Amino acid sequence: MKDPFFDRLLGTDDIDPGCEAGFAIMEQYAEAVLRGEDVALTYAGVLAHLRNCPDCREDTEGLLAALRDIEPPSDLG
Repeated sequence: MKDPFFDRLLGTDDIDPGCEAGFAIMEQYAEAVLRGEDVALTYAGVLAHLRNCPDCREDTEGLLAALRDIEPPSDLG
């Protein structure tokens, strides 16, 4: 029986690109999130990595917060 907790603790998903590769497309990912795109389809590897890497998850949340502060939603303008 597989335990998801131990899977997250001991390994990563096969589609996880890792920190360096994820960082290279993080801005594109964040912009897609802000546009409301279905990032689960386009950025499945990034999402897998963010589930497994608290440091990258924190960086991504910070990037999204900063972008939200400087770019108001398009439906308000």
